Amino acid sequence: MTEKIPAWVERVLLPRLSSLEGELKAFRGEVAGQFKEVAGQFGQVGGELKAVSGRIDSLHGRIDSLEKQMLSFRNEMNARFDALESKVTLVEDVTRLKIEMKALAEKVAAITAC
Repeated sequence: MTEKIPAWVERVLLPRLSSLEGELKAFRGEVAGQFKEVAGQFGQVGGELKAVSGRIDSLHGRIDSLEKQMLSFRNEMNARFDALESKVTLVEDVTRLKIEMKALAEKVAAITAC
């Protein structure tokens, strides 16, 4: 009886174990294939992210350049406004001097007329 049980176990279980071993190998192959596919997709996404990162860096450079240009234009406009302000002050001073000259000329005319 002791010999029949191992033979029976061997006859019934070994084919099933061999079948399970084959299924596990096939499943392992499928999983490995899926991992390779996912790794390839991650590689593609990584490449795309690098491209996007490069474009973002380029945009940052352009923004920095525009900020510098805007600062330069603002400084230039401030200088022009300051120049205009000094010209307006000069025009006001000249106008005041003309009025004073006219008043003095009238006084001189009044004195010489007497």
